[in-house]
Amino acid sequence: METPLLFSIVTLAAVAVSGQFHLKTQDTKQVAEVGSDTFLPCTLSSPQGLSELKVHWFRSLYLSTLFLMSNGKEDKERQSPEYSGRTALRSQPDTGDLTLMLHNVSLSDADMYHCLVENISSEAYKEVVIELIVIGPGSIPVLGVSLQDNSIGISFITSDWFPSPEMHWKVDGNKLVTGQENIHNQSNGLFQLESRIVLNSPSDRHVYGAVRHPVTGKEVGLYMEIAADMFPRLSSWAYAFIFIFLILTAGVIITIVYIKKQHKQKVRLQQAIDDLSSEVAWRQAVMTPEYITLCPETAHPELSVAPGLVALMNEPPMDPPPSSNSRFETERCCLGLPAFSSGCHYWEVELGDSLEWAVGVASPEVRRRGHAYMFRPQENIWCISRFMEDFRALDTQEAPLPMEQPERVGVYLNLSGPRQITFYDPKSWDKLYTFNNVGHGRGNVLPFFWLGRNGNKLRLKGRDQ
Repeated sequence: METPLLFSIVTLAAVAVSGQFHLKTQDTKQVAEVGSDTFLPCTLSSPQGLSELKVHWFRSLYLSTLFLMSNGKEDKERQSPEYSGRTALRSQPDTGDLTLMLHNVSLSDADMYHCLVENISSEAYKEVVIELIVIGPGSIPVLGVSLQDNSIGISFITSDWFPSPEMHWKVDGNKLVTGQENIHNQSNGLFQLESRIVLNSPSDRHVYGAVRHPVTGKEVGLYMEIAADMFPRLSSWAYAFIFIFLILTAGVIITIVYIKKQHKQKVRLQQAIDDLSSEVAWRQAVMTPEYITLCPETAHPELSVAPGLVALMNEPPMDPPPSSNSRFETERCCLGLPAFSSGCHYWEVELGDSLEWAVGVASPEVRRRGHAYMFRPQENIWCISRFMEDFRALDTQEAPLPMEQPERVGVYLNLSGPRQITFYDPKSWDKLYTFNNVGHGRGNVLPFFWLGRNGNKLRLKGRDQ
């Protein structure tokens, strides 16, 4: 009689022990940016069999079910439609890691999130609660400069913020200036901020405008130095000229000299404004890079274009490609899309560890077959390259580039007047080289890529990639 009793006590104790577990989380608050992927941490202290657990991730008051697993299987039928395809556990649940991955965070995802774990056999349950705070990180601000009577107006525009940011101006390092601010609601629920100040004195030359994120405290700002001669001013000789003109016929000569002087000043002001406009156009292009894809119909037969059309690999495709007038047959090249004929455009190319590569643009008329040729403007190609340890800009006269292999090369194509292409190192924003008269002053150009026999792989990096 003692043995069955002892066995029952041990069995009940084992059941009680097996039902004991704890949940914990690293942070009770998570901050995520709009459009990013985030993790909601939750860890089970004593991993148990999947058949014993019911794992339920839901928003406050059971409004929406993000993830549900029962008897070791995920139940997608009870998952809320707005989270279909957006959630998954980071690891296998039998490891004890119940951290939930939430893809493509939106403003509407801000809420309290619950991780409820129940032991089905013992009916024991534990719960952790995490607050998800969703923010808009904001864009790089754009400064604008305009002449206004005898003053200079400075405008500051930035978008994609949430909550609305805090703005401040500084003039000459320590003088705080209050600007005219307007905050607009964007169609995606984020905020755009516009602020403007007016400078009246040539002594107000050093200007700093910045926005601060109210949640993260991150500050983004731009510094500008205004040349003193940009401030419009009237020469003191103008007043004397009115009196002298009535007395001396020589005033005609003074008038001509004065007009020429004012014209030169206007030219200098216009040049300064043009330089600032070019800077603004470059920044806007970098902030919104182009979506560039490879054109497999042009790729050399020994090159492969990966699915997705953003990676070029130095290996023959499984099925030999058909010969066509569009395909490069002599050099191991490939063109990209789209073609550009105007405007300012920017994209980046990841180089990896390739020892032989070339990146740039080419005209649609570029030669694709026949005897070997050099990549130069004479052949309708404008590019920089690497040949083993030799980095060069392949211009009409080749120019050596004092650089080491960058992780990426940034390509800025300006067809809004000067028709230039400039290459950058996006990590340091060092300018590598600039070509002029791209496309010989007319016609379209397309992205251009080359992988030598010692090349490995090139990958396009642009918007949403």
